[in-house]
Amino acid sequence: MTRPRFSIAIAAVLACFASPAATAAELVVEIKEIYPQNTGRLTVYLFDSEAAWQGKRNALAARRVHPGGSSQQQVRFDGLRAGRYGVVVLHDRDGNGKFDVGPLGIPRDGYGFSNNPFVFKRPGFDKVAFELSAADKRITVQMK
Repeated sequence: MTRPRFSIAIAAVLACFASPAATAAELVVEIKEIYPQNTGRLTVYLFDSEAAWQGKRNALAARRVHPGGSSQQQVRFDGLRAGRYGVVVLHDRDGNGKFDVGPLGIPRDGYGFSNNPFVFKRPGFDKVAFELSAADKRITVQMK
């Protein structure tokens, strides 16, 4: 009688350790058409909800990279759960620590969104959101 209980207990413990790994996925964001390629820094923000996208909560994660002379970069986010996400990439071209816009609100710094929507203003979360399953995913963001 003690044997079946022992087997059930081991199975339960293994299931606890196995299930987070089974649902964790990696997201690779490929950033293309970075210009200029040798100045500033890129910040890639990952959002997991409409509330975060609207600034009511912080972004789920952020990664910073320097263009390093290349017009393309890759950024990885590991250990993500299946769900709906959105990405924005900002290129602080002059490295002043802020996103610069001109007098009419036209961006001077580079930017891009997941799903690459055509925009005249910041798009809503629905336009940039994509589904991440338990499998790894790769998306491409074209800089503007």
